[in-house]
Amino acid sequence: MTDARTPSLEPVVVGVDSSTAARAAARWAAAVAEKQGTTLHLVHALPPPPVSYAEPRPLPSEDEDRIAAETFLAGALRGIRADRRALAVECSSPTGSTAADILLPLADSASMVVIGSTARGPVEGYLNATALRLAHHSPCPVVVWRGAEQQAIPDRRAVVVGVDGSRCSVAAVADAVQFAGRFDAPLIAVHSWRSDFPRDTENEAVGVGACQREGAVLAESLVGWVERYPDVVVRKIVESGGAGEVLLRWCEDAQLLVVGSHGHGALGRAILGSTSQHMLHRARCPVMISKVYRDTGTVHDRATEFGDRGHR
Repeated sequence: MTDARTPSLEPVVVGVDSSTAARAAARWAAAVAEKQGTTLHLVHALPPPPVSYAEPRPLPSEDEDRIAAETFLAGALRGIRADRRALAVECSSPTGSTAADILLPLADSASMVVIGSTARGPVEGYLNATALRLAHHSPCPVVVWRGAEQQAIPDRRAVVVGVDGSRCSVAAVADAVQFAGRFDAPLIAVHSWRSDFPRDTENEAVGVGACQREGAVLAESLVGWVERYPDVVVRKIVESGGAGEVLLRWCEDAQLLVVGSHGHGALGRAILGSTSQHMLHRARCPVMISKVYRDTGTVHDRATEFGDRGHR
């Protein structure tokens, strides 16, 4: 079932279940889809039909599962319509062994996949299997949404992006700058580096030189995107320390953290990177895992394309 007309750009896909986090993630994804000028696809994964047993025993009803799916999708749609009535929304409830089995094939033709997570903090913040499989194997950007339900709609809080000079972090910069530009939010670009020298007067000059060198890495990673989005206010942060801990400090009050994945091809997509995994488990704000797209010879070709058409 499709609600309203269907634009030509690839849809934003969001997984829906009974949780408050899923409904908030759907509202967040709807705002992104509207800014991109594309459709939103709400998906609830139905379990496979029950198997028969040799001895009679209670089995879950397929009709009950489908009714529950329709209820979850309708609830998510009502929340979306409260914010934006004209957005084209498709709802579906395909059958699969797991939600990841349903969402991963859809990711091949999506601009983004979004899933809600209730995980918070260093103890509770361990993701379910669906979120981890999507983060590792999706060919398009994946957002694990978490936070307060009243902050489900993107706002003017900062977008934080982790930068290390690699191709995957250039993809993260592309996604982060575009998101900030679409929602008139400031961007905080964070680059960290580890110092092998103790902080004393003798090594102060060495530290200053290293900081300048690392600052050049950050500046080079932003080249082109700052010019493309001149209205985005960019704050550049260069700090000595572990990437995970530095990013956690700077994203404490952010509306979105964007980090890159080393994924390129089927094997590469299984190597998420320690910092990205750390952020997925520990960050309190929504986390976007950006991808270097599989069928292109340059970094984030599709992001560049969407940037021109999606920026308002």
